[in-house]
Amino acid sequence: MARALAACAVALGLCAAGCEEEAPPARLVGQVHLTLLHTSDIHSRLFPYNLQLGQVDAGLGLGAAASIANVGGAARMSHLLGRERARSSRALHLDGGDCFQGAPIFNFYSGEAEIRALGAMGVDAMIVANHEFDRGALNLGIQLQQNAGFPVLAANYQLEDPAQPGASPLGAILQPFTVFDLEGLKVGVVGMGNLSSLTSIFEAPNRLGVTPLNTTEVAQFYVDLLRPTVDVIVFVTHLGLDGDERMIETTTGIDVVLGGHNHIVLQPPKRVRDCSRYYDEEEQRHYILLNDERSPGEGAKRRRYCAPRDVLLAHSGAFAKFVGRLDLVLSRDASELGGGYDPLNGFEVLSDRYELFPVTEGVPADPIVASALEPYAQGLDALANLDLLVGYAPGGSRRASASGGDSPLGNLVAGAMWLRLGIQTDFALTNTTGIRADLVPGPVTVEQMFNVFPFDNSISKMQLSGLEVQELFDFVARRSSGRGCVSQAQIAGARAVIDCAARSADGAASGVATHVYIGARQPAIACPNGDADCPGGEVGSCDVEARRCWQPLDPIATYELATSSYLAQGGSGFRVLQRNTTQLDTQVQQRDALIDAIRAGSPCGAGERGELASCRRDADCAGVGEGFVCACPESVVEGRACKTGEAPCSRGACVLARCRDDVAAYQRDVCAEAPTDWVREQCESALAPCSAAGEQCKYLACVDRRLGNFSDNRLRMVGQ
Repeated sequence: MARALAACAVALGLCAAGCEEEAPPARLVGQVHLTLLHTSDIHSRLFPYNLQLGQVDAGLGLGAAASIANVGGAARMSHLLGRERARSSRALHLDGGDCFQGAPIFNFYSGEAEIRALGAMGVDAMIVANHEFDRGALNLGIQLQQNAGFPVLAANYQLEDPAQPGASPLGAILQPFTVFDLEGLKVGVVGMGNLSSLTSIFEAPNRLGVTPLNTTEVAQFYVDLLRPTVDVIVFVTHLGLDGDERMIETTTGIDVVLGGHNHIVLQPPKRVRDCSRYYDEEEQRHYILLNDERSPGEGAKRRRYCAPRDVLLAHSGAFAKFVGRLDLVLSRDASELGGGYDPLNGFEVLSDRYELFPVTEGVPADPIVASALEPYAQGLDALANLDLLVGYAPGGSRRASASGGDSPLGNLVAGAMWLRLGIQTDFALTNTTGIRADLVPGPVTVEQMFNVFPFDNSISKMQLSGLEVQELFDFVARRSSGRGCVSQAQIAGARAVIDCAARSADGAASGVATHVYIGARQPAIACPNGDADCPGGEVGSCDVEARRCWQPLDPIATYELATSSYLAQGGSGFRVLQRNTTQLDTQVQQRDALIDAIRAGSPCGAGERGELASCRRDADCAGVGEGFVCACPESVVEGRACKTGEAPCSRGACVLARCRDDVAAYQRDVCAEAPTDWVREQCESALAPCSAAGEQCKYLACVDRRLGNFSDNRLRMVGQ
């Protein structure tokens, strides 16, 4: 008690003779080790999922390229985080935001499960990013208020007063920074939310109540505020790679930046020089520009001279595929750090090591996190039949194209919108980034449809003049040009050339759409030899798949467009659509349109009338094609590998053998978690997976070229 009173007296400045003053804690000396564990852009992938691996993911350790791997899951991530935390005396787990949106669990629980999962993992701090606002600021505030027992950061958002009627409680929850004392090492962590997607970080009619603040000014303010009292300053951001680099180059004093938003991995981390954007030739010194509050001029700037130093910049991927570990050896010994060391900067990074841990099937699940997520898994089973089969994709479907233009999945999606019964417009357009996942080869489930289209966007129809259509495609060209000449739209019923190098008429921006065509010519003109057969022989005028010439865009004609409600409301900057007054929201969700379009297809191997060849034995299917077997319940032999027995089939049909095998394996997963082998065998016996799979493959639609699952260069990218 006496010690406590003495402390109070000292704090109040009332200490008289006889008081025992406690000496301030001694500052650390020598080299100090710090571990930063980083996750970002989890996007609701709280449960493991199957992924067809590309070259990048394969190179980062997820598995062999083109193979299908089971990856992700919060419980697996938590095991890795716990293991790595135990291997370091000073460790922080920092999450870079966008833990919301991307899997069905968010659609049904609005972020509750994501926040609770991060808490169960033991996250030390997280930042809020754009997708945290997908159900509105009020929902985000409620979820954090009820479920977040850890600091939630965003320094560059000015929030509305939570006392206002209908306001979000975010203003009372979010904080710009937090400070951790790790065995005497004081680490200041500052959060920077996303700014580039502020126009689209909510689904109307939700309001944000967020005012974005200048990145450089905010970052430098908090660096200056924290520097006298902390040893190390770490920024956790969702600004994207370009935004991170710009922030570092225009500030001074940051030690480490852990970034997100672009879904990339920096292996190894980049070294970016701070205080390097501006150079004074006369003084021969670098400087940063800050607002001069003493000057009455609007936007007046003042220079602060500084010496450039290396700042570590790390990105650790997305979709719960990786956990990043950044080990730092820190020192404030000028003799170790070399000339130019400023004691104000406290500890500087002397050396670093970065490790990336893939979240694969071989990683055990943390039972604490698995237990926390179990009620949500059971709830999803009750709320939605996510395991219901929609179709079968022999080769899957990619959302990206090697040419940067139209992709197989993009064409499939746009075609489903364009030809949807009751919609059937002149053409359809949706944003490429709204298609969030590939279709993995094998059975296509309702859950995969949620992964492809996690957003609950509906299809809107509107009337556009030819001039507005040209303006629309020019905007797509400008966005595509600024993103590596990768098309930012997917279309159906139209064709265009996107010239990323051409400049607009006023010369203000790169990217122009040329050779725009809407619909086939009437009467039809065939073009078996390509564009040369069409009037004028213009580039892209022949649809090589349909062998029909297309109609050039008429500036004074009227065209009906089908697009997503998100774009219709101006999302991603599509102002040409937002200001249109003829909009009609059909209330048909894009996801449902895609599901219905797939289900309307024919099974693999079906003839022109959609019928499968009948058979009595496997040999009868030789004429259908390679890899087909005779499916009939009375002859199939159950086992880990399905076989057709010797008994002839009475009502057999030729189905793709891979379809039967893959669907049977999918059926067996129901029994995979049985407590004993005997129970599992009894479960499989009751399900008869091979027999059931053969019958299902007689009706499951085949996601192939006939369904529009191909790329045909309808968006031709030039000028890369």
